[in-house]
Amino acid sequence: MILRQNDKMMENSTIQALVVDNNPVLLKAVATILAREGCLVKSAATGLEALEIIQDYSPDIVFTDLIMPLVSGEQLCRILRNTKKHEDIFIVVLSAIILEDRERILREIACDLCIAKGNLQEIRQHVQEALATFMARKALRLRSGGMNTRIPIGLKPSEVTSELLSEKKHLVQIFANLDEGILELSGQAKIVAANDAALRILSCREELLIGRSLPEAINWGSFRESIGSWTDEQLIRQGMRSFEILEDNPLELNRRIITGSFLAVAESTSVFGLCILRDITRQYQAEKHNQELDNAIKLVKKMDAMSCMAGGVAHDFNNLLTVICGNLDIVAMYRDNRNETQRNKMIEQARRAALAAVDLTRQISCFSNFGIVSRKSTGIGQLVRTAVERFFESEPGDYTISASAADCQVYVDSDEITRAIANVLRNGIEASAGGPIEVTIGSEYLESPQLMSGQYVPAGSYAKIDIRDTGRGIDPDQLFRIFDPYYSTKERGALKGMGLGLTVVYATLRNHGGYVVVSSELHKGTTVTLFLPIQIDSGHDTGEKEKTPPRDALLIEPDNQMREIGRIMLEHLGFSVTPTGKRDEALTALRQLVADPVQPLPLAILDLSDANGESAVETCRLLHEIAPKLRVIAMSGTILDPVMQDCREYGFINTLPKPYTMDSLKHISGMVLNV
Repeated sequence: MILRQNDKMMENSTIQALVVDNNPVLLKAVATILAREGCLVKSAATGLEALEIIQDYSPDIVFTDLIMPLVSGEQLCRILRNTKKHEDIFIVVLSAIILEDRERILREIACDLCIAKGNLQEIRQHVQEALATFMARKALRLRSGGMNTRIPIGLKPSEVTSELLSEKKHLVQIFANLDEGILELSGQAKIVAANDAALRILSCREELLIGRSLPEAINWGSFRESIGSWTDEQLIRQGMRSFEILEDNPLELNRRIITGSFLAVAESTSVFGLCILRDITRQYQAEKHNQELDNAIKLVKKMDAMSCMAGGVAHDFNNLLTVICGNLDIVAMYRDNRNETQRNKMIEQARRAALAAVDLTRQISCFSNFGIVSRKSTGIGQLVRTAVERFFESEPGDYTISASAADCQVYVDSDEITRAIANVLRNGIEASAGGPIEVTIGSEYLESPQLMSGQYVPAGSYAKIDIRDTGRGIDPDQLFRIFDPYYSTKERGALKGMGLGLTVVYATLRNHGGYVVVSSELHKGTTVTLFLPIQIDSGHDTGEKEKTPPRDALLIEPDNQMREIGRIMLEHLGFSVTPTGKRDEALTALRQLVADPVQPLPLAILDLSDANGESAVETCRLLHEIAPKLRVIAMSGTILDPVMQDCREYGFINTLPKPYTMDSLKHISGMVLNV
């Protein structure tokens, strides 16, 4: 009874059909058969035309060939099944290659019925059977799915067709496995094919691309106008020129960095387009990262040059002062035993040395004193508050100061840090023309080394001072020059800002084992962040020695002078040091150090220079074979070394950039031992 009611309902409703075939004879034949069966029929010569039709037409059943230009039947089936609006359409594949490609069709093509093309009578019979199958499924309200085949009796596969299909499969595999994304375009700039790489690069599904105009299908950002102009003038109007999106100005889409080539290609009497997309995200980020590292290295070299200069100046001053003091001492001691000529000669020598010292002082008048005279354990909060309040007592300006974390102790020369903070505040006041300054005191633990605005900061626990102004900001191209002596963003001739303010800040923080990071955005202001290592213990402050036995340290440094100074610094920090310059010596020493199971494991510091032809990474691995839980610090003078960028990937626990100071060595070793 229910089936009869459904039959009557089906009789009263007209089936809407769509026939797709690039063979005009078969297209007309199938359309005529369906029309005689009472169907409302629309026809399309290509898959692209079919996609345009179904935008305003909702067929109940689709008959499609497989091999067609401008969107194949296979693509059409896939798009229909993956589009919610059309997922229940009854799909019938009507193709001449079913016998030759049956296994793949059954496995990969999403259709309900597969009919092999035969003579006109056989096609009519199979089309009628397809309609009957569709009506039966609809009556039972069954969803589309599952495939049946209809093959005319006596039909045999063709060797020529099989060979052509084999060649086509080969080309399809090449197309699918390219790293470049390929979009094929019709002569009217509609996307008709996209390989897997293109879908991955664009983060888009096939059904959302195929059939759409290239300028409209993708968010081209600033290239939208250029893409539209190329499709209109070079592809549609056949100007035939190419267009490129290059590496120096790439497309940024869905967090990917993309370059592209757009080609108009002539084929017989028609033209089609190719859009070739390349995902260069990893390359782009690596180059950007290496550029930042290179800038950081240049900065370190400049500051090292300044250190050498400071040493030379100190040497000259010592010589001059020796001459001055020596002559004056002799005059004072023998003033009664020397004639006036001798005394005058000695005084004249002292005077000339003093004048030379004055001249030298004039040459370096903009330098601060980098020497750290007196250190003590100090709470960072009180130190910063006092420095800021003192500064604004003598300088007009508004400021706010806040703390984002609990107070922590740092081991510093308070006067030096106060002067460094004053230098940053003065720069901020000048940059923001008296605008408000925000000071934030906090702390930060870096689990691994970080590259911040081009500055390399090793892992560790740091007190953090953020000083933010509301000035015009610094151009990104100039950001890495701000630590250069005498550099200023102001015009030449301005007195303020032409000295060594941030250069002194950089040197002061570095002498304390700290770091300076500057981040800025044009028209939004600049933030200068000072990192100071948090004090691990107060041994330096009290002068008391540890009652427990000293901790062992294994220093592996091939350079004799560096090994000796490293040993002295580690012993000053309370370590019992075993220095060595070769791998086999280091392995022997480690075996001896771990022989006593009661003693804690030593701390190992390993230079990465690969001197003596010995790989530092391999040395680290061999050390861990002896003591799997050994903590090894990587030490290098270049932060471009991959180990310095990702030390834990290579078995190291932290990094120690060269040149290092007593404070940076103390901070890094203390952090490693307290992990």
